[in-house]
Amino acid sequence: MDRYQELVAQALTLVIEVFSWDLEEEIQKNTDLILLDVREQDEFDMMHIKNSIHVPRGILESSCVWNYDNTVPKLVKAINQDIVVICHSGNRSALATLTMQQMGFTKVRSLKMGIKGWNDNDLEMVNSNHVIVDINQADNWLNRIISKDKLASGKNDVN
Repeated sequence: MDRYQELVAQALTLVIEVFSWDLEEEIQKNTDLILLDVREQDEFDMMHIKNSIHVPRGILESSCVWNYDNTVPKLVKAINQDIVVICHSGNRSALATLTMQQMGFTKVRSLKMGIKGWNDNDLEMVNSNHVIVDINQADNWLNRIISKDKLASGKNDVN
């Protein structure tokens, strides 16, 4: 297990995760639920769960409080509101959920398996133009193979 995986594993012991099928049901019942997508802009533009708020992980902390250029008022006001954090596979969202808990958010959870798990369950996503994304196209993008130059090649590689 590399250091990133260790960090995520530690976060997962401290956060609550929600399955995509449970989230789909909750979206229908809880109109106050906030869906917070912490992926990068290009990822979000390509596909996201309808009505998600987009705040990239890199500016999350300053988006959750007043007096910053990145402040998202709806998010700041939601400190005691149901929030589900979304990323590609559930790793960044687990870390973001832990961060938000540390910042005082009381009802924040992470989407288990992220947008990939959402898509694996054939649940609808839209692109930046609010057009429904083809599931097969989403599968191709979400299941990309890591290029060889990004894979560890031997004992001297740093984890």
